[in-house]
Amino acid sequence: MTSQTVARVFAGIGVAVVLKATYDFTSFLYFYLLSAPKYRRYLYGDAPYALVTGATDGIGKAIAKELYHKGFNLVLHGRNPDKLKKVQEEIQSSFTTKRLVRLWIADASAPEVDFASALKDWEDIEITLVIHNVGGSCVKATRIDAIPESSLLSDLRLNATFPWLLTRALLPKLRQADGPVELVFIGSIAGQLSVPGLIPYGASKAFLRQLSGAIAADEQFRSPTNVTTSYMLVGSVVTPGHIATPTLATPLAEPFAKSVVAKIGSGRSVVIPWVWHAVRLGMVGLVPERLMKKAAASAAEEELRLNAKQA
Repeated sequence: MTSQTVARVFAGIGVAVVLKATYDFTSFLYFYLLSAPKYRRYLYGDAPYALVTGATDGIGKAIAKELYHKGFNLVLHGRNPDKLKKVQEEIQSSFTTKRLVRLWIADASAPEVDFASALKDWEDIEITLVIHNVGGSCVKATRIDAIPESSLLSDLRLNATFPWLLTRALLPKLRQADGPVELVFIGSIAGQLSVPGLIPYGASKAFLRQLSGAIAADEQFRSPTNVTTSYMLVGSVVTPGHIATPTLATPLAEPFAKSVVAKIGSGRSVVIPWVWHAVRLGMVGLVPERLMKKAAASAAEEELRLNAKQA
C-alpha cells in the first residue's frame, strides 16, 4: 500500500468521523431545542386517561400534575390511601378545568397484587398512556451479602416485577384502544453505570430497559398493534427519596416532569428527557471507567451522609 493510499484512507476515516459528529450534534440540538411535543397523539376520545404509578410524591406526582394540566384524566397509583387522596385533591384544585382522577391503592413491593380487580375497575375507561414510575431505593450502607433476602426481594418487586406484571395485565386492554398507546418506563442511569450501594436498584432498572425494548419489538413485529414503549433514562433529580442540592444537572421534580411529558411519543426507544443528564452521560465515555466508578462511589457516600443527616 502506497503512502498516498494510506493518506486517502485516513482522510476518508476523518471525513466519516466529522460527518458522524456533525450529525449527532445536529440531532442533539434538534431533539432538545426544536422538536415539537408529541404527547397530544394520546389525547383522543371522550376521556383519555393516563395511569401513573408511584404518584404520591416526587417524579410521579409531578408527572401526574403535568399530564392533568395537558388534558389527561388520571389514574393515580400508590400504597398510602391518605397520601394519594391528598395528591388527588391538590391536582384537582390546582387547575380551573376539572378532569377525572381515580385512585388505585396497591403495594408494589408486595408478593401478590390483585391486577384483575384493578382491570375490572377500569373497564369503563380508555387508558392511552401508562407511566411506569413506581420504584426507588436508598443507597445501601452495607454490602449486598449483609442485606436481608426479604429486603432485596422487596426492592426487586417494587422496581421490576410490579411494572412487568402490570404491563402483562394491561396489554389486552390497551390493544383495544381506538388510537395509539404508549408505555413509558422511568429508568435510571444507575441501570447503565455501576453505582456502589445500588445493586438491586441498578439491576432492576437495567431489567426495565430490556423489558421496554422487548415489548416494543413484540408488539411491532408479531401482528403489529397500537402499543409502543419508551424507556426514560433518568439521572439525579431532587425528590423526597433523593436529597440533593438543585443544580442544572440535578433538577427539581417539577421542571424534570415537564421535560418527560414533552418527550413522550418521540419515537425513540431510549430517551434522556433532561438535556443536562444527556450532556453528563455523553461525557461518561470520555472518562476512564475506573475514575467513573470512583466518582459514583463518592456520590453514593455523599447521599448516605445526607440521608443520615436528615434522619
